[in-house]
Amino acid sequence: MHRTIALVAALAAALIWAIVAAVPPTPRGADAPAVAFSAARAFADIEALSRTPRPIGSDGHARGIAYLSARLRTLGAEVSEQPVPLDRKTLDRLGKWSGRTETAVTGRNLIGLFPGRDGSKPALLLMAHHDSVWGSPGAADDAMGVAAALEVARALRVQGRTERDVILLFTDSEELGLNGAKAFFGDGAPPHPLAAHVGAIVNMEARGAAGRANMFETGSGNGEMMRLYAERVARPATNSLAVLIYDLMPNYTDYTVAKRKGIPGFNLATLDRAFAYHSPLATPAVVDPGSVQDMGDQALALAAALAFAPELPARSDNAAFADLLGRMTIVYPAAAGWGLLIVSSALVGAAWWRRRPALRTVGGAAVLVAAILLHGALLLTVYNAVSGSGDANYYDRLAALPRLETVAGLLVAALLLLLPLFRRTDPRMVAIGPAMALMWVGLLTGGAIVAVIPLALLAMAAAFFLPADDGEAPTAAILLLLLAATAVQATQPTAGPLLQWPLLLGAVALAGRAWLPRGAALALTATCAAAGVGHLLTQAHFIFLGIGAELPAVMIVLLFAAMPLLLPLLPERTPRWIPAAALAAALAITLWVRLDPIAPSVAVYSQAEGGKKTKG
Repeated sequence: MHRTIALVAALAAALIWAIVAAVPPTPRGADAPAVAFSAARAFADIEALSRTPRPIGSDGHARGIAYLSARLRTLGAEVSEQPVPLDRKTLDRLGKWSGRTETAVTGRNLIGLFPGRDGSKPALLLMAHHDSVWGSPGAADDAMGVAAALEVARALRVQGRTERDVILLFTDSEELGLNGAKAFFGDGAPPHPLAAHVGAIVNMEARGAAGRANMFETGSGNGEMMRLYAERVARPATNSLAVLIYDLMPNYTDYTVAKRKGIPGFNLATLDRAFAYHSPLATPAVVDPGSVQDMGDQALALAAALAFAPELPARSDNAAFADLLGRMTIVYPAAAGWGLLIVSSALVGAAWWRRRPALRTVGGAAVLVAAILLHGALLLTVYNAVSGSGDANYYDRLAALPRLETVAGLLVAALLLLLPLFRRTDPRMVAIGPAMALMWVGLLTGGAIVAVIPLALLAMAAAFFLPADDGEAPTAAILLLLLAATAVQATQPTAGPLLQWPLLLGAVALAGRAWLPRGAALALTATCAAAGVGHLLTQAHFIFLGIGAELPAVMIVLLFAAMPLLLPLLPERTPRWIPAAALAAALAITLWVRLDPIAPSVAVYSQAEGGKKTKG
């Protein structure tokens, strides 16, 4: 009974942790101090820009440029324009939108220069794109970014003359292939004269109209830049895993062009309410003012730190980092992850020396842990296939994200609650079932699930020789996590926090259960579980928004990291109707997605591009 109470308390605290981290700040009104960012002031620009769509060459596009030119002059900027030539491929894409043959359309970058005290120093560039896709008002993508940049520039002006020049670049034709950014930075053509003057960039984007403004991308050699982020941003939303994942994914924004030129910077974007992405529904009404405030607060903090600094941060080794509760950012050299592994290993070793479990028993528990993970990967893969989201249009998958994320959460919960059933099952059946199923799924689809086949085969073979004693499952789970975290540290050290932080907490709890009285050990375990699972829930939400609809089995990595924290708190027996109800609810939502494949967003970009994903 005590374990059940501790589990419920830990999960409740973890959920509160995740909610606190994921909720944007309260938007500030027009009466906010002049030196601060105000979402209400920024919203006036969002509404003015988003009355009509702004695809390149349209009347709305021309009105948007005229409006922004006037706004930049009102702020005191030296305003200029840069022509953005479009090649035949881009014109053909534009023709798909307009329904006519486009022959003589030219884009227009808008540039606002605010001179600083020393024009010889590298400038700060605030960047967003002013065009939208055909048929979409683009209130989030990217009127939100444009409006945030204008409000940041206004606040900087109030704070005094900056140490270096500040440039506002509103690029054109981003939606057609980053043409404005390519023209400015000289990708395939001579760059704009100001391009060589840029020393750091803050880019503002959107793939959704709500949620936290995630700082998901930096330039290479980001150690000093991330220390600046940690010092100046009061409400952070970032982690180094996101930076790594984005580098590995075939996505892009305007900052991608500058990053290839070696210019350091930060990239901010919102992801929630993705149903409005490239959609007629992307009106100011769907944009969360709190998200605008979040983007603006982070952008202003970074811009002020860079614009008034005597020197820009020097390039240094990439850092490992993540925010805690959305209230602080922990940053350290990626190599320091080895120190976390050493401390975790010492704690696990102390617990092992105290308890001295039998190796064969721990090995059997490892089979059980592997079987749970394999079942989870199978469940998530099968349910996703039933939902049809894997084959659906990219924009339909985005619209279904909240439902798909709920399905993943229900399946993971059901899996853990089914552990008592695993205890009473022949371990060979526990391992063989998902192993064989995953093998067939992998062979038939040729998908990423093939990567787990060796694990499936290993678990299947081990099940014939080792006892499935779940009493040592927490120890087995933390040993497996230690091995995985070590492999990650050796290959992709900036991804270390995802596994190393829960590992450290799990090791503290394991040592506590070995050396402390039962009551104190249970309290310590629940506390560690609350912190570790809360952090993982936050990461799971952002990861799922990024790639979960296409690869939901990635949630198993989060479950893997959480198992050393949760397994010691699971009750001895669970009524079967609870996991059964979770599985049934997940199936009902899955069928809802399947039977409602056309997203209400009616994504206009998708209609023109044949359903292909075109940018991140």
